[in-house]
Amino acid sequence: MARLAGVTVRTLRHYHQVQVLAEPPRTSNGYREYTIRDLVRLLRIEQLSGLGVPLERMPAVFDDADSEELSSVQLLD
Repeated sequence: MARLAGVTVRTLRHYHQVQVLAEPPRTSNGYREYTIRDLVRLLRIEQLSGLGVPLERMPAVFDDADSEELSSVQLLD
C-alpha cells in the first residue's frame, strides 16, 4: 500500500505509531492486510499533511465531519 500511496514504509509505520492510521490485522504469513478504506485514509493524511495540517490534529478532522478544521481544509483544497 505504501508504494500505491507514494509513501515510504517508514512513513506508514510512523502513521501507525502516532495513531492517525490504524494498524490493520496481519495475514497468516505476517503481512499487514490493508483495505481500500485504509488507502483512502492514507491519501487523505498525505493531502492534509501537504496542506500543513499537523498530524496531531488529523484525528479531529477525520472524526468530526463538521469540524472547523475540515471546513478550513476544504477551503484550502
